[in-house]
Amino acid sequence: MTAVLYVAARAPRPGFAKTRLGKAIGHAAANALYTAFLQDLAARFASAPFPVGWYVTPEDAWESLAPLVRPECTPPHPTMGPLHPHGPPAPSPASGRGGADVTPTVAAGPVLIQGPGDWGVRQQALFSEAPARGETRTILVASDSPQLTVEVVVEAFALLEQHDLVLGPVDDGGYYLVGMRGPWPVLGGVPMSTRTVLAEIVARAEQLGLSVALVEPTFDVDEAEDLERLAALAAQREDLSATRAALAKEIGDRRQETGEDRGGASLAPTGGVGAGLAPPDLTPFRPLTEERAFSFGDGGEE
Repeated sequence: MTAVLYVAARAPRPGFAKTRLGKAIGHAAANALYTAFLQDLAARFASAPFPVGWYVTPEDAWESLAPLVRPECTPPHPTMGPLHPHGPPAPSPASGRGGADVTPTVAAGPVLIQGPGDWGVRQQALFSEAPARGETRTILVASDSPQLTVEVVVEAFALLEQHDLVLGPVDDGGYYLVGMRGPWPVLGGVPMSTRTVLAEIVARAEQLGLSVALVEPTFDVDEAEDLERLAALAAQREDLSATRAALAKEIGDRRQETGEDRGGASLAPTGGVGAGLAPPDLTPFRPLTEERAFSFGDGGEE
């Protein structure tokens, strides 16, 4: 096991996951969306050409995450303590549903508990322990960018063949992906909720003489206004089916609550990936404007 992707994930519980979004649209709605994000990411990366692990919080998170992201597995009872790998192995390649043979797949990656400390400390711990897990290239991604593709992560692993550090920027000054080919001390102590967090990490890396590469930028879903961009993608991509259904349900529920019937465009994709379709009216989601906070994914502070 030399190259492993980890997805940072919080237990999908109202008021615990996506709390900033929950303040705008309600914690139950935000949690339903986050649950859909996890399902779409897990389904998309199930056939990835590298092991996919999960970096979870709190300590009992896997009991609620496993049915969503590895439904074929029974959640184990984790041993207390940070960075404890646990979880059953991936299903046997020869035992598909109904007894039919299936194409061999890459073994599942570890499930690790994040442990104590702020989000910068917890991220750094993942990379610091990577050599002991036999990993030479390790990537951590956020779970609140459900549009992330396998191809971007493949590119990131390829860049780590030539570079020490790889980052995936988001347009608020943060990042949705960080990868290293060594336990470089570039994350601990960096304030995570600022517009300059990406720049600060790059500066630290350069001070240490490390080479840095970037993959394509995207956005994360932290605020209600981010749902408009997400809905536009969900209307075009077949691999966002859970997210699309969750968006449609919450939009419908909010219109019923307010007595509005805007008759917006359907979220169902037409014509396959890339087919143009106007996103639905998301006015029911729009909160009063408030100062935006910046952080990395749902492993960290909300």
